[in-house]
Amino acid sequence: MIRSKSEFQTAIIGGGAAGLAAAISAGRAGHSAVICERMPRLGKKVLISGGGRCNLLNEKFHASSYSSSCPELVRSVLNRFGKIKILNFFKELGLKVCSEEGRLFPVTNQASSVVKILELELARLQVGVELNFEVAELGTSPAGFSLIAKDGRRVESQKVILAGGGRSYPALGSDGNAYRLAERLGHRKIDPVPSAVPLVIKDRWCHLLQGQRIISKVKSLIGGSVVGEASGEVLFTQHGLSGTAILDVSESISIAVHRDKKETVGVSLDLIPYLSDEELTDELARRASHGFKEEDLLTGLLPNKLAGLAWEELKAGSRGLKDKRFRVLGTRGWNEAEFTCGGIDARDVEVRTLESKCQRGLYLAGEILDVQGPRGGYNLGWAWASGYVAGLTEQT
Repeated sequence: MIRSKSEFQTAIIGGGAAGLAAAISAGRAGHSAVICERMPRLGKKVLISGGGRCNLLNEKFHASSYSSSCPELVRSVLNRFGKIKILNFFKELGLKVCSEEGRLFPVTNQASSVVKILELELARLQVGVELNFEVAELGTSPAGFSLIAKDGRRVESQKVILAGGGRSYPALGSDGNAYRLAERLGHRKIDPVPSAVPLVIKDRWCHLLQGQRIISKVKSLIGGSVVGEASGEVLFTQHGLSGTAILDVSESISIAVHRDKKETVGVSLDLIPYLSDEELTDELARRASHGFKEEDLLTGLLPNKLAGLAWEELKAGSRGLKDKRFRVLGTRGWNEAEFTCGGIDARDVEVRTLESKCQRGLYLAGEILDVQGPRGGYNLGWAWASGYVAGLTEQT
């Protein structure tokens, strides 16, 4: 049952990574706290992170890895609760972690282990949990805040931490409602766009190569200029291109297409990244001198079906082997985006405490803020760090 205002000093809207860290931080600081979560259980997005393994942090976790409307805020938060403190936080909870090429996972390889151990700490601290609590109204009063759910339930508190996430994976709780609550209290929003998201491309290659995976070096092109690059897997799909390398360059493309309404947007694929231009020329000449048929010159360098298409372009004089270009028409939607780029303007919160400059007693943490990092544990790292800092009392 919901308790009275005097029993809740802190109410947390959102029971994802940032909300869980905030609730534990508030509880450890001596605050009576409650989590108001719109889903039927806590940590739904944490449970699917890292392919269900929970890539909870990265060995290279550092403020310089993030883009934000207020870089100073990111530096301040990570100075207060950075990599060592996050690792100690989980170690003290009893979670063992291991490193996989710099990405940190629980040794169980189960995201459910992370959520469970956080839930145990919530129970120890006697943090209240209200599930299926979708906040319809967030009102203020001289004594604090009133949170009213769609079903009529009501929570009152002196302090509110808004950790309702961005817009990625709306079916798991982040449907953008938290933006509306912040905007009603005076906050500005930087137009959110999907990030770490597959690209929409209309090209015969994508149609003919559906399901084909290759390792490639990918460059994002805006107005003909290279603005980002990544190496890794590329997957041809019925809608265009996906795979880790595509996801890693998608942020700048998504901003250009959705926010800036750019029309000249594309990607370039190096189909044979393991050979330089000169080495590739020499290899093709060697094969020709050994009697390879023209249509077989790329056999063994590329998957067979891809080799056939690439040969057609090579024969026509294209340099597509090292610079195969595709025009990007858009991105897939929020249901396929791993992260949100944009959100509540980070310049509108205090850099040390994350308290709102628009409304005293309101704090913001996690993906709701315009702070974004690359894949590989950085965004969960930001959620743990910002949530914990937001949960601290002013005296801490």
